[in-house]
Parts: sequence; C-alpha cells; structure tokens
Amino acid sequence: PFCLCVAMANKLQGATDTEKLKDLSNKTYQQQAVWFLNGFWDQHQGEAEQLWQYAERLAKLDLQKGVEGNEVDEFILHKFLETFQETMTVRELRDNLRDSGAVVGNQKNFSLVHYLIFKYKVDFKELVNSSQGDNQEEIKEAERILNEVQAAFREAEAKAQAAKDALHEAQAREADAKAREAEAREAEALAKQREAQAKSTEAAAKESEAAAKAQESHAKATEAQAISTENHAKDTEARAVHDEAQAKTTEATAKSAESEAAAAEQVSRQREDELRAAQEELQAALNDLKAQEDAFNSKTQDLTRKSEDESIGQVTRNKSKNELAQHLASDPLPLRRAKITQEAAVKKADKAAQVAAEAATAASAKRTDASNKARAAEADRIAAETTRAAAEADRKSAVKAREQAEADRQDAEAKRSAAEKARHAAEEASTAATAARTEAENQAARATAARTQAEAARAAAAEAKAQADAAYDEATRQVDAAEKFLNEAKSKPGVAFGAIWWLERELHERKKYLPARKGGISK
Repeated sequence: PFCLCVAMANKLQGATDTEKLKDLSNKTYQQQAVWFLNGFWDQHQGEAEQLWQYAERLAKLDLQKGVEGNEVDEFILHKFLETFQETMTVRELRDNLRDSGAVVGNQKNFSLVHYLIFKYKVDFKELVNSSQGDNQEEIKEAERILNEVQAAFREAEAKAQAAKDALHEAQAREADAKAREAEAREAEALAKQREAQAKSTEAAAKESEAAAKAQESHAKATEAQAISTENHAKDTEARAVHDEAQAKTTEATAKSAESEAAAAEQVSRQREDELRAAQEELQAALNDLKAQEDAFNSKTQDLTRKSEDESIGQVTRNKSKNELAQHLASDPLPLRRAKITQEAAVKKADKAAQVAAEAATAASAKRTDASNKARAAEADRIAAETTRAAAEADRKSAVKAREQAEADRQDAEAKRSAAEKARHAAEEASTAATAARTEAENQAARATAARTQAEAARAAAAEAKAQADAAYDEATRQVDAAEKFLNEAKSKPGVAFGAIWWLERELHERKKYLPARKGGISK
C-alpha cells in the first residue's frame, strides 16, 4: 500500500534524550526525515528535497526491509555516503556521535537521523524534543487522501494495461484474418491460372505437330544443299593446301629474321646496362663531392656563428675565430675542380646511355616487327588448314543434317501424341483447379467473418481505453483534491511543515504516473 505514515506522536518514548533518539532511530527512514524537517523547518527547509533523496536511497540500499527499514550497517552506510560524494568516513560519523553523547559504545548500525545530526551539525537533544506541530489530524487525513489517490492510480494503470493488451490481441487477430483471406484469394487465382495453362499446353502440342512436318521437308532440302556444299568444300580444300605450303615458307623466313633481331636487341640491351652501371658509379662519386662541399660550407657557417655569438665567453669566441681562419685558409679549389670534372663525366655518361637506350629500343622494335610477321605467317598456315578441315566437316555435316531431319519428323509425331495426352491431363487439371477455386472462395468467406469479429474486438478494446482514460481523469481529480487539502492545511496554525512538504512531495511523485495529456509530468 501507499501509506506514508508520516503522522506520528508529538513526543518520543524514553526517559532520557538518548533513549528518545533511539526511539526516533527505530522509525522508518521517511519518518526520521519528516521529524527532522518538522523540528528544523526554519533552518533547513531548503534541504527538504535532499532529505527526500537520502530517505529514498537508504530504502533502496536496505535490501531486507526497504521503505520499512530504519537503520543500516557500516557497509551499506559506506555505499550511501559514496552515492552523495560525502568525504567523511563511517568512523568519523561514529566518533562525532559518541562525542556529542548521541550514541554510546561501539555503534555498528546507523539510522538516517544519525547522519543528519552530523551532516547539519544539530543538537540531538534539541532534535528529539523538537515540536512536531499540532495538526496531526490533518496529516492523517492527508495520508488517507493520498492512499485513495494511490488506489485510483493503480486502478487506472490496470485498466490502461488491460485495454492495451486487448487492443494488441485484436489487432493480431485482425491481421491474421486478413492474411488468411489474401491467401485464399491467391489460391483461387492460381487455380484459374493453371486451368488456362493446361488449355494453352494442348494448343501448343497441335502446333508442335505441324511444325514437325514442316521441319521434315526442310531437312530434305537441307540435305541437297549439303551435297552442293560438300563439292564446293573440296575445291576450297585444294586451294587451302596450296596456301598452306606457301604460308610455311613465309613463316620460316619470318622466324629467321626474328631470331636475328632478337640477338641484335640482346647486344644493345647489354651495352645499355653497362653504360647505366657506369653512370650510377659517376653519380655516386658526384654525390660524395657535393656532400664534402656541403660539409665545408656548413662548418664555415657554424664557426662564423660561434665567433659572433655574444652570449658565449670571449675565450670560446676567439677559439672559434681561429678555427674559422684556419678553415678558410684551407684550399677548396681541388674539391671544386673535382666536382666540375665529375659533373661533366656524368653528363657524358648520360648521353652515352641515352644513345644505347635508343639503339636498344630500335632493335626491340625490329624484333617485334619480325615476330609479328612470323605470327601472321603461322596464322595464315593454320587458317589454310582450318579451311580445308572445315570443308570436309561441312560435307559430313550435310549428311548428318538429312538423317537428323528424318529423326526430327518421327520425333514430331511422338510429340503430337504426347500433346494429346497433355491436353487430356490439362482438362483434368482444369476441373481440379475449379474445385480448388471454390474451396478457396469458402475459405475467404470464413476469413472475412473472422476479420469482422477481430474488428469488433478492436472496437471493444478502444472502448476499454476510453474507460482507462476516465479512470485517469478520476485520479487527476483526486490529485487536485489532495493538493487543495494540503494547501488548506498549511494555512492553519500549528502546522508540521515538514510533514506537509513530504506529503506534497509524494503527491508530486504520483503525477509522474499520469499520462502527459492528463497533466502528468516527466519522470
């Protein structure tokens, strides 16, 4: 049930303040928070929401008693402190409470008020003896109203869920009925299609028979044509033999020229490779001379910078000046001459390599031309052989074509007989298809009836949803009534402001379960 139970006696049980604190610690987490807010409303009303969060968190961490719990052990308290990023330790809390007299001995379990005493630095004696207001009757009435709100919410939620489930089931049944109806219509169309196909097959068989007879006449004409083609092929074969011999001679000449061109190309390529190797050696030597020249210039720049740098000592600068003078006194002329000479040698080698490459390219082109001519000659020879073989094959093919024409006629007669049988089978298939179509129509009618029932069920589900909306309206009305009652209670003297705030906060939580269209708020 929703019962808040924030309405409590105005006094705690116990002969001493410590005993009263123990009695307060035995109350639920929310009752401890409400007692604290009632007693220190003027000082800590701005912390009311934080106390709400404290009570909610402890109830969730208390896996045994939940909202009915009142205290937790050190391990759970440590997790509670971590939740709110509290830097103090359980030991610090225990020592502080012991020093204030709130607890004695080695405290193992802690209530919410223990933490609040330490958190807000209040006197526990003042807390346990604080006024809790004179409007406990109004508090009890507010609790009763909120319990009715909770019941209204439960009823509205149950109706809404039932309406949702009914609507889902009705929609599923309707979709299934429509699918079955579509399947039946499809089966009917398929039966008609098969009937038409059978009749078409019969007509096609008759056409095949006529075509077979025409094919027989065509085969005889083809045979006569094949004899003429055979004689022509013999003449063609004789010419092909002559062309083949001539092609062989041309092929031999071309292959000889190809071999000579390949040898010349190999010599040119070898010369080109030798010149390229020499060129690479000259270039490497030139690169080395350039590196020596760059090193000479770099050393000159470095010694010049050091001799002029005022940030280093005089001795170091003088030393750099001496080294610079000695360095510049050295004669770089041989190095420059060697570089110039080497650059000229590289250019000469480049030119020679270019000449060799052009010669190799020309030799390659000549070899390629010779190879192409050799392949062309070979292709001519092969073509001549192929032409002769084709002429002989054409003659033999003509004989086979005549024989095949006779076989085709016999085959056509067999196909005509098979077509007649196929026509009879098609007629039987057509009759069966008609029966299948009739059955499909019956199934479609049954599916339509099922769909109509499903639509009615969906309409009933919509009505149930309307009833659920009405229940939400009633819950909204009760929320408004509760808010009005709490506002009137706050205007009376002797108000327990902490309890009133707590009830308003609970009412705010209930609004989270209302739909937005009914005045609900986001969770």
